[in-house]
Amino acid sequence: MSFTKATALVLNKKIGNHFLILLILSVLIQLWPVFFTQPVRFMIRIAICNALLLISAAAIYRYLPGKIIVFLLISLLTFNFAFAFSTWSVYQSEFNTVFAMSILTTHPAEAKSMAGLYWHCLPVVIAYALVTWYAIKSLSENTSDKAKVVGIVLFTGYMGWYSTVNWLKKRKDLEVYYPLSSRILTNTPLYVGSEFIIAQRDNALAEKISQHNTHYPALHTRETGIENYVVIVGESARRSNMQLYGFSQRTTPVESSFTKNALLFSNAIAPASATVLAVPMILSKADPESFTTDMLADNIISVATKAGYHTEWISAQGNSGKSNNYVVAIASGSQKAQWIDTRYDTELLPALDEALKAPGKKLIFLHINGSHEMACDRYPASAQIFSTGNKYEDCYNNAIHFTDYFIGEVTKRLKNSESSMLYFSDHGLEKNPDLESIYMHGSRNPSKEAYQVPQFIWYSQPALNTQKRMLGWMQEPWPTANNYALMLTWLGISTGVQNCSSVLETCYQQQTQISVMDGGRHIFKYDQLRNTFSSPDRNTPWRAEKKNSL
Repeated sequence: MSFTKATALVLNKKIGNHFLILLILSVLIQLWPVFFTQPVRFMIRIAICNALLLISAAAIYRYLPGKIIVFLLISLLTFNFAFAFSTWSVYQSEFNTVFAMSILTTHPAEAKSMAGLYWHCLPVVIAYALVTWYAIKSLSENTSDKAKVVGIVLFTGYMGWYSTVNWLKKRKDLEVYYPLSSRILTNTPLYVGSEFIIAQRDNALAEKISQHNTHYPALHTRETGIENYVVIVGESARRSNMQLYGFSQRTTPVESSFTKNALLFSNAIAPASATVLAVPMILSKADPESFTTDMLADNIISVATKAGYHTEWISAQGNSGKSNNYVVAIASGSQKAQWIDTRYDTELLPALDEALKAPGKKLIFLHINGSHEMACDRYPASAQIFSTGNKYEDCYNNAIHFTDYFIGEVTKRLKNSESSMLYFSDHGLEKNPDLESIYMHGSRNPSKEAYQVPQFIWYSQPALNTQKRMLGWMQEPWPTANNYALMLTWLGISTGVQNCSSVLETCYQQQTQISVMDGGRHIFKYDQLRNTFSSPDRNTPWRAEKKNSL
């Protein structure tokens, strides 16, 4: 063998090793977040499908239309990896339907604010895109046509087999919640798309809520001595960071002054760890056990409107107008609903002033941004009072303090009239010391922190003068999924059905077991969860939703 031929063989071998390494590296990077969140069988299926897909892409790369298709494919793979990797990096969770719903219904201001959580993931995402592109290019240039054809045949066979298996499962209706397209994508390198399909389906189902007409057998109201009812739907407020609940810093001076004219809940527990699920359950008859169209349609806005209240929804959280979700579906049932493009929650106050001018009994909802990530964006520089040197800790506590200020501004507008205000947070946040921004939504394997929220009902002095009110501290655990029942009694509304889930009723019975839902819509028993994010993992058992749940 001549020196030239020997050299060529060595070079070809090196090139061969090169493109094989690139192929394996691309597949392994895509599997990075999957390794921490999914069973081994999912990893194997995704890895096989990914490798065959890249080989198939290499077969068409030499042609111009093929290069365009490959570009689109790499873009989709990169987006998939970006969503999965950033979710794992920030929340130690798989990308799930709640994240997808939040993305579909977000607005520019929120997206801009949240982007700060994910910038550190960008170099890894770019590196993945480059490795994947070069892997396909190298495969195209250095593998035989026969190998490429075999790759296409195997990929087609794999997808055909897997699609058939899932179609047969669909016919047997073993997994009612998952559409066929979602099931097929689950075990491919485009697995994130599965969650977007479900989210889009859920958004469409949410529209049915407003179309569902709930019948109440004997709807009537009693005199409560209150003219103005205001509900502040808080956001991402941890009870443990509030002075009212014993926190060492003076984060809630306004709320801490309410102890003599309010009913305060010392142990309120949210039903879910994300807004898109928690708020609908708090405002309606739905709960983690029964998250159905008819239960969501039976909500406090619907019944209050039918009972003759003037109802308004004023939100700082935005409505993209391109899709719907359960929160928007319920809110849209009010007589007037508006989503205001705000930077700070205090910009809702002029709309509240106008709403209070409406004649008769009023029920007004203020849906605020509160201390949602990124907390540093939730208050103006003039409202910064904590400066310990720990940036994100200070930001969060300043955001809690600014919400307290906002609550004070609302009560100033109500104090001279027969008024009452209910405040609660939709969910809590977990404290992750390994995360730069420290606080995060609870998702996979949540702790009790994700559900521990503040709640109280405040009464103006004129309202206290009209009737005797339940005041002081309620010590026992209170699931805020029971707030629908609570608000019925608070408003003086009876639907003709006994309402013993309300603590304001004489027939009230404490709930012995409280169920909560995580971002993947798994149901846990609250008492079995670990206490904090940093507590040892208990491997808490969970169960899936009922088949008739949305």
